[in-house]
Amino acid sequence: MKALRRLGFALWLALALVAGQQVAVLHALGHATETFSQKDPKQAPSKCGECFACSQLSAGAAATVPDVPVVQCGIDTTTVVAKGEQVAPSVPYLSRAPPILL
Repeated sequence: MKALRRLGFALWLALALVAGQQVAVLHALGHATETFSQKDPKQAPSKCGECFACSQLSAGAAATVPDVPVVQCGIDTTTVVAKGEQVAPSVPYLSRAPPILL
């Protein structure tokens, strides 16, 4: 019974979010048609309380990637190697299997 209640709540929440987004789009469309129907384009658009209520439903998460600042460090990453010389890779951690006797 508890699983059915969780499923019902999840479906109700999904339906509420979809319906809320639909209401936000219809509200914005209403403002757009009101703007186009005005004779004077310089007239300020009307403000309503529903704009604030629909503002969080009309936009999703930002699709931009935040800029990560580059930090300059004092470690020299270049390696000078003479021609024909082999250099073993430096591995900070060498993983090993467990002992055979275990």
